[in-house]
Amino acid sequence: MVLQGVVGKLGAVFIIIPQPIVGGLFCVMFGMISAFGLSALQYVNLNSSRNLYIIGFSLFFPLVLTRWMSAHSGVINTGVEALDAVLQVLLSTSILVGGVVGCLLDNLIPGTDEERGLAAWAQQMALEAGGASEHGDTYDFPVGMSLIRRWKWTSYLPFMPTYETGKFTALFQGKKES
Repeated sequence: MVLQGVVGKLGAVFIIIPQPIVGGLFCVMFGMISAFGLSALQYVNLNSSRNLYIIGFSLFFPLVLTRWMSAHSGVINTGVEALDAVLQVLLSTSILVGGVVGCLLDNLIPGTDEERGLAAWAQQMALEAGGASEHGDTYDFPVGMSLIRRWKWTSYLPFMPTYETGKFTALFQGKKES
């Protein structure tokens, strides 16, 4: 896509695609993205009025707020022009507002783990974890692991696949004691 934007002849390929085809592709793409986003709710109890309220309010409130923000663009006045601009942009971004509202409501309105879907999700994750690598080679690099394993200092770095838990913090705790 970037290459097509930079090289004009390649970008012209998108220009010759008829508008109905682009519209159809957009509808399919939007449907797939929406379904993927809603698949996060597969473990949530959708018979619970708590969960239905949180989902509904998280979807509807951002639409209302963003429309209100566009109609009343100068309503935020903190005295700092840069902060006003940042708040205007953040409150006009519906996906951010919806995510924050949903997260707040889910954590503020009481509900059981089963109602929230946490119990079913944890059970599913435990089943999937059974297929994890027994040798601990999940995070190994594709090449060069024999060299990295020979270097003992790599076991102190938390971002390396040879890291051993506690070695990095033990370095600093040992210095404090002496």
